[in-house]
Amino acid sequence: MRILESATFKAVLIGVIVLLLLIPLEMLRSVVTERLGLREQAYQKVAEGWGGDLTVGGPMLVVPMERKVVVDNKERLLRSDVYLLPSKLNADVDVKLDPQPRYVGIYAVPVYLSTLRLQGEFDFTTLQPLLEQTEVTYLWSQSRLRLPISSVRSLREIQHATFAGQQVKLGPAGPGVYVGVEARVDLSQLRQSPTAAFDFGTVVAGSRSVSLLPLGSTTTVSMSADWPHPSFQGAFLPSERTITEQGFKARWQVLELNRSYGQVWHEGEVSDDALRQSTFGVSLFQPVDIYQRGERAVKYAVLFIALTFLTFFAWEQVTRNRLHPLQYLLVGLALSMFYLLLIALSEHIAFALAYVTAAAALVLLIGLYLAGALRSSGRGVIAGGVMSLVYGLLYMLVLSEDYSLLLGSIILFAALAAVMLATRRVDWYRLRPEEPSQTEESYR
Repeated sequence: MRILESATFKAVLIGVIVLLLLIPLEMLRSVVTERLGLREQAYQKVAEGWGGDLTVGGPMLVVPMERKVVVDNKERLLRSDVYLLPSKLNADVDVKLDPQPRYVGIYAVPVYLSTLRLQGEFDFTTLQPLLEQTEVTYLWSQSRLRLPISSVRSLREIQHATFAGQQVKLGPAGPGVYVGVEARVDLSQLRQSPTAAFDFGTVVAGSRSVSLLPLGSTTTVSMSADWPHPSFQGAFLPSERTITEQGFKARWQVLELNRSYGQVWHEGEVSDDALRQSTFGVSLFQPVDIYQRGERAVKYAVLFIALTFLTFFAWEQVTRNRLHPLQYLLVGLALSMFYLLLIALSEHIAFALAYVTAAAALVLLIGLYLAGALRSSGRGVIAGGVMSLVYGLLYMLVLSEDYSLLLGSIILFAALAAVMLATRRVDWYRLRPEEPSQTEESYR
């Protein structure tokens, strides 16, 4: 039994306990992943019924054409489309968050209604090189004015839609590049004019982000929203932006030269993916992501548990108060339970309150347990105070998004340095397993 009382053997055993605690910690990571998946399902359900990640583009003209080809010594007509993009596109987007989020179970999904106005003009002179082609017939009377939109179900209202000064009636879009709505337009006489202006006003619904396609040769977008935590994304960042507690305003300007496609192309030359790669906009970033913070806390769990055990072990050698390996295991399981409590509580109450509640419960439990194990209420209070400090530091790490690695490194280094300095005069070779501890003497 003397080997069981050896400091070296006990240190190895404590290390084994820390490794064993990796099992419940890995299970905690699985819980976080599972809850993230359930929240994503909630977003998908809301997106199906209300609208999700929304992408809208300026209008494009689709002109059918017929080309004579010879196949097996027979002359046939091959039909395809030509796409013309506007020379100017000005978009004004006003995003209004619904004060009542949509709930799927316990998960709240913020949704919005966006008023979108698209103005600009087409320049028909860009079609001139195509008109010079021989053996090609353009069906100008069958042209279509298409408004690209990633999800037609997101449309709530068409306030107005005019092209070349005439009202147009939008309906479901036929086959072609990108989905959306479109209207039949007759360009037989209109193409003789140098330009044709358009003006669209719509109300669209979404839940997580709103993006735009820069289809104009010069595209200017102004966006405002009552969401104070925008996350700008996509191929282009805003040239101007103002963010306040009440919301944000942003402005983009994109040129044709900034994209991978031109103003005119034939069917098959530009894909939907090429258009999507040029999108830009904003997502409604959630500043308090409980699962991201919970996962961040779990990442530091092993280090905090190991340092806690190291502190207890050093305390044993300095004060000669013994703790049984089973007591280390129970304390480690309690430390692991904190993260499960934190995640479970934060799904129902504010994250800060959930953290304080879980930390207070754990500190009280460990303080009472060690007070009984060491037969000293004072030492239990000291242990509880130390644990309060530890979880206060952990809360700083959880809150910090940009400096969590730096803060974590400094805190862990300082904790390890404190333990090393406190035990720097301990002569580990002179520790004898037969030396009775104060606790053992009290038993006698």
